[in-house]
Amino acid sequence: MNEQYFEKDQENYSDQIDQLNIHNVRALLNVLTESPFFYQTDDPDLFAYLRINQEAIGHFFVRYFGWELYVDRQLARVIKPQLYNNALKPSQRDLFDLTRRDECSVFMLLLEFYEKLLRDFNSNYDDDKRMRFLLSDFVQYCFNRFKEELDDTESSERAIVEACRTLFPKLTKYRFLEQKEKAEAQKDERLPEGMFEQVMYEFLPGIHCYRPDVLTFREIARLYDKNAPGLSEEEKLMKEEEKEQENF
Repeated sequence: MNEQYFEKDQENYSDQIDQLNIHNVRALLNVLTESPFFYQTDDPDLFAYLRINQEAIGHFFVRYFGWELYVDRQLARVIKPQLYNNALKPSQRDLFDLTRRDECSVFMLLLEFYEKLLRDFNSNYDDDKRMRFLLSDFVQYCFNRFKEELDDTESSERAIVEACRTLFPKLTKYRFLEQKEKAEAQKDERLPEGMFEQVMYEFLPGIHCYRPDVLTFREIARLYDKNAPGLSEEEKLMKEEEKEQENF
């Protein structure tokens, strides 16, 4: 949407939002900026109000912030295409932004794993029932996928377990996952090397905002090959950032 569009219709859209319930609008503006996702289950009544008045609130965000409002049946979010404070370093921004190779790989595999579960259970994103999984099952899935793409299985398994330890707290913080259960492993349970507890997670609707077909794990796996030809500038930067963090 361009400025000419707003200059033509700004009065109409200003009138629209001014006619809405001020308490609901104030609550929505806060909820939508307090965390990356506003889920329908967070507040069903407020979410329903947002869907009814999506056009007016969406135009408010575009006009005054340059943000896009995305709403579907299960979630709402504001998409910020530009960062304005150039004085901030990446580490100073509160964003879900993965730079470490192993975390990026595990997150990519989590998207794959989610799609696999949907297929296995003949389910889809619009189903009300959310998918749950055991962390040990996902880690084993990662082991198998790394084995398919890479030769150094032993060191990869250690890297996967460590990446899960750092990644999953981020995924719960930014509400891609919700931890449901956690218990000491039973004597007859065989968990992957380095794991001592059985943890169950539930996928939240925000996971669907990322598509595993845009960037596949096979492409990410090239970062593990020091001699891989044709790395993009973004991939080279990712390797350099990871090296700097390891040295630090």
